[in-house]
Amino acid sequence: MKISPLKDVAGSVHAVCDGRLHCDFSADGRMCEALDNAGVPRDAKWRTLVLYMRGMQEYSYLTDEQKMQVQQLLVDLLQNKDFSDRNYERILERDRQILVAPYEQRLNRAMQETMALAGEFRSILLRRKGDVEHLESRSIQAVTEGREPEEVVALLKDTFREVLLEMERDAAAMTELTQRDPLSGLHNRRAFDAFLSGAVQSWRREGTPLSLIMLDIDNFKNFNDEYGHRIGDQAIQTVARILQEAVRGHAAEHEKDFLVARYGGEEFSVVLRGALASLAEKIAESARSSMENFNFVIRNNSGEVVRSGISITLSAGVAFASSLWRGAYEDNLIDSADRALYEAKRGGRNLVFRYRDDQDGNSRYELVDS
Repeated sequence: MKISPLKDVAGSVHAVCDGRLHCDFSADGRMCEALDNAGVPRDAKWRTLVLYMRGMQEYSYLTDEQKMQVQQLLVDLLQNKDFSDRNYERILERDRQILVAPYEQRLNRAMQETMALAGEFRSILLRRKGDVEHLESRSIQAVTEGREPEEVVALLKDTFREVLLEMERDAAAMTELTQRDPLSGLHNRRAFDAFLSGAVQSWRREGTPLSLIMLDIDNFKNFNDEYGHRIGDQAIQTVARILQEAVRGHAAEHEKDFLVARYGGEEFSVVLRGALASLAEKIAESARSSMENFNFVIRNNSGEVVRSGISITLSAGVAFASSLWRGAYEDNLIDSADRALYEAKRGGRNLVFRYRDDQDGNSRYELVDS
């Protein structure tokens, strides 16, 4: 009968199982007993899977959120005690989804951005095609009119210079397009990812404080359903403007160290490199309060106000880079701010919550006083 060693994440052998007949734990005999008590079959594939999932807490490249999801998968297995082959395949597939989810999301975003850039590049090529045709027309006209050679050369130089200048502007516009969200005017997710990566490196290398604010428009789907997507777009633009004003109002001199971005949909983010926790909380609360007191109006195509006094509120989560994390720093910071945002939503919306890790590694969510 085939002998299958069971190892932990460090590669140390904890047990040797030969199917369902024998389970010899050389390192700790109590582990075999614990698995027996949990109802795990004496089957190499199930015991290997359980130890694998149990040991994933030590993987530094996983976020805390991913670890929690895998551990919940393990808890559900031990509670339900469904050790069928079908459930084994289901757990493996769910585990794969948890591990690759961040990469699939990034790939999808990259594909969407590539499609947008391809469309813009095509329109630029068509415009430049027209410029070249104009250059050809002017050249033929200058020659057929019998102008002096010096005049023809000067005319061609001027025309070439105009085309070159437009191409340089196109290049600058393309660079800006890759960094900006066209609707809100804020930085986009690509710029956010790049800036956050650099900020994390500074934090790890120099100990520079690092904070992240995640904000979300409350009940935005209902707002869109009631007023339509055109008004919804106006709401996103309003939130973007108020968020930028909140940052400038509290830290104008440090603005180059901060990045305000549209994270996606109705969600926004602010990366604060070098900012203390108290400043991040002030900015988040300022944006929330300003939005709460803002008189959002709807105008018709003529610019006339047809409705006013519409309330739009924000919920926000604030997190700070923690020395207790053992890897996946960017993802852990985002997940921490997202969990604080979730607590703000769960607490009734229109709130700001902070996320902290205490010295024992326990997570705490706290309401930021208004």
